[in-house]
Amino acid sequence: MDILRWINENIVWGIPILILFAACGIIFTFKTGFMQIVHFPQILKCTVLSKKKSQSDKNSISPFKALTAALGTTVGTGNIIAVGTAIAFGGAGAVFWMWISAILGMATSYAENYLGAKYRRYKDSVPFYYIKKAFGSKKFGSAAAVMFAVCCIGASLGIGNMVQVNSAAVAVNKSMGIPLWVVGLICACAAAFIAPGGVKRLGNITSFLIPFSSVGYILGCIAVIVFNYEMLPQAFLKIFSEAFSLRSVSGGIAGSVMAQALTWGVKRGVFSNEAGLGSSVMINAASSEKNCSICGMWGMLSVFVDTIIICTMTALAILCSNADLKSQTGFDMAFIAFSEVLGNFAGIFLGIALLIFAVSTVCGWWIYGKTCFIYLFGEKYLKIYLAIFISAAFIGAIIKAQAVWELSDLFNGLMAVFNLPALLILRKEVKNYHGNKD
Repeated sequence: MDILRWINENIVWGIPILILFAACGIIFTFKTGFMQIVHFPQILKCTVLSKKKSQSDKNSISPFKALTAALGTTVGTGNIIAVGTAIAFGGAGAVFWMWISAILGMATSYAENYLGAKYRRYKDSVPFYYIKKAFGSKKFGSAAAVMFAVCCIGASLGIGNMVQVNSAAVAVNKSMGIPLWVVGLICACAAAFIAPGGVKRLGNITSFLIPFSSVGYILGCIAVIVFNYEMLPQAFLKIFSEAFSLRSVSGGIAGSVMAQALTWGVKRGVFSNEAGLGSSVMINAASSEKNCSICGMWGMLSVFVDTIIICTMTALAILCSNADLKSQTGFDMAFIAFSEVLGNFAGIFLGIALLIFAVSTVCGWWIYGKTCFIYLFGEKYLKIYLAIFISAAFIGAIIKAQAVWELSDLFNGLMAVFNLPALLILRKEVKNYHGNKD
């Protein structure tokens, strides 16, 4: 495991991949005319505030259901536990770099969902076709698409399944006393019910569940922040000062605080919102929306809600309550923060939130894994993968998660290694809203 951690920290999630994420986000930010900042009202107008009625059919779902399904996948235990973990290992400054990662990630998400919508008419479309096309050579392009699919299947069993269930199970056990195996059984049964129905069933469930659970959680965070309102300026000061701190840690070279903040902010930001991984394309491409730019905007909105809103609420609740000074584990930070306001109910509140988020993420990642499995092996053996996926949900609750976390970070990073260069190669095909009439 030490070797795997070294590979993640120095190779897969080292400086080169951070530069690649930044380059992709910066290039598409300029290419879209800073759409995620300057034209954000336009994004809202074309998506959630649109008066246009999009009709879904047996092969598609409405754009809103596609958004909630994508959010169901991204809004997971990472929005609570991973934020605390990022603060524990990267300091409060990690929150700033999580914001930067999300702002740039919105542009990257626009590009990958634009290309996914453009090429979804092909049988092996999302995102395999644009990866194959980007790498040109038939053999090399096909190999890149296959490697992406393999990594996505690994991630679907790891970060999209076992990590989520384990995080929820440990938290629910700690806060409500429910045995780990019971939580695992609940998640496995939920996956067994939702997964066979595909993206349509997932969209129908998340269109109700995600707005309800997300708003409830955000209101809880706001209550904690309001209770500690006098600490809010200090929390922001801490975020910005530690983001650019050049002091050393444990005798290390100067600048290591900033380096850790940046690395953990980006790593956990991507873990939460998936921008740049190419995964969200597999759900958003099922939308009935025909305009490629608007499909891209729905992708941008998903990143915004997940990280800029929900992750920020968690971070501010932790920092305003000084929970980061009282614990070094993600769940305990959140528990301490919410206990100030909710008292004994804090554990139940967080336990239910984590369970809902975990189930929705597991079922969303089933769509990703299923799409990749069919691409590699066809539908003949899909039931075998479904059985493995459901079993993983149960096993995830009762195992130690550290090795799974390391493997998950590896697969996540490798997905980006194949997806981000493809986006950069095809950058000329991505148009902003004003220049796109398709």
